[in-house]
Amino acid sequence: MWVGKCPECQSWGTLIEQSDSPAAAARETTDIPQPLHITEIGQDEHCIIKCKDDELNNFFGEGIVSGSVILLAGEPGIGKSSFLLLLAHNLTQEKILYFSGEETLYQLKRRAVRLGVTHNNILLSDCSDVDDIISVCRREKPAIVFVDSIQMMKKRDLDMSFTSTNQMKFCTDALVDFAKQTNTAVVLIGHVTKSGDIAGPKVIEHLVDVVVYFENDIKNNFRILRSVKNRYGNIDDILFFSMSETGLKIVNNNFEMIHSQNFYKTAAGKCKCIVTEGPKLLLIEVESLLTPSVFAAPRRFAEGIDPARLNRITAILNKHLGENLNNYDVYATITNGIRVKDVAVDFAIAAAIYSSKNNIPIDGRSCFIGELSLSGDVVNVKKLENRIAELEKFGIDRIYVPADCDIQKKFPNAIGVDNIRKMKDFLK
Repeated sequence: MWVGKCPECQSWGTLIEQSDSPAAAARETTDIPQPLHITEIGQDEHCIIKCKDDELNNFFGEGIVSGSVILLAGEPGIGKSSFLLLLAHNLTQEKILYFSGEETLYQLKRRAVRLGVTHNNILLSDCSDVDDIISVCRREKPAIVFVDSIQMMKKRDLDMSFTSTNQMKFCTDALVDFAKQTNTAVVLIGHVTKSGDIAGPKVIEHLVDVVVYFENDIKNNFRILRSVKNRYGNIDDILFFSMSETGLKIVNNNFEMIHSQNFYKTAAGKCKCIVTEGPKLLLIEVESLLTPSVFAAPRRFAEGIDPARLNRITAILNKHLGENLNNYDVYATITNGIRVKDVAVDFAIAAAIYSSKNNIPIDGRSCFIGELSLSGDVVNVKKLENRIAELEKFGIDRIYVPADCDIQKKFPNAIGVDNIRKMKDFLK
């Protein structure tokens, strides 16, 4: 019923509608939690779950935070379930509940035995109903829960298919609420689409605390774990793994991945660079190939680097070095499937392109570090001293760095260092 005039004050349009539903009444009578001063909040010494391997602890941020939700995404068959068992192997002191919606318990046991994960603290279940999973977890009180995978979970009160977006959203929301209420860490496995995005609504990534991608190096039997979101640690951090019949094994640095008999070979179109990925320093190899184009618009193919970066570098070479790249298809790649965002790779890409076009070999024991400005200058980059100190471990004889740095005084007896101000001064 609409009432326009207040019978008490005789004013018009001052009445406000209020709900008289039981839910609203219940909300009014519920005790509202009082906010606490930051000094009143205690710190639980068990709030971080420590792994046996320090590399895993550093990757997640000193360890896995209790009450956090981690989303592990990757292509089918890349080793996501094997990574969960590796994580379980590193958490022998913690009670773990592993819920598998994709494999039977017998299949999961066979995999665990093959990988050597047989300690008594891990419990397996093939339950796929989220409400039942939460009930089991409240009864068993584990320290960490594995859900494999979120696409195969369902809620009994939702009349939807397993992989529907709403089903995944509500299942994830329920597991996040459980994790926060009980201070239990939860690891969810998620699949990716053909475009490489996590399957399901984007809101799933916003609900969780940590998002990591499992990537594959097709040419070699290595895996790369990349952090793209982490509320408790570094983003863009990576871990390297080797895959064998006995499961995943952590590789301490990427030198084992890229090292080969031809690694230090002098060749045209190939050079080294050292880049930062999170807190890590990675020695990478940049390769380039130029071929005369048969198309009206020459091709620009970039693998492991941003295509816009490759277009910008070719434009700089055209303008400041007079290289006519408009008649060439340009291919540039970072070997071993590593994706690089560090601007320090600019100089190495330009050197590889110039070397390939003019067929000028580059010493296999040299390294190029620097960002390129649009004016053709080689610009300084962060952590340059740390990069040079790291290169001394890999047998590099000469390093080309920006001119506006004073490295020779800090490394007087180190490997040879050449300061380059203008790219054209070096390449020409």
